[in-house]
Amino acid sequence: MLGKIGILIAILVLVFVFYIVISFGAGAFKKGEVKTETKKYLKSVNILLVMVVLVGSILVLFL
Repeated sequence: MLGKIGILIAILVLVFVFYIVISFGAGAFKKGEVKTETKKYLKSVNILLVMVVLVGSILVLFL
């Protein structure tokens, strides 16, 4: 069974993989200009992922 730190590391790895997949799908890694709609979408995704990491960290470390 994973300890608290193992679960936290798993959450962080999954969030990082999710960020890479979403960014790649939105075209953030293309060499051309990124549309403003895409920038707004990626900013919203980043906010969501930060919230997931914060809530996951609080739940894992304090409960």
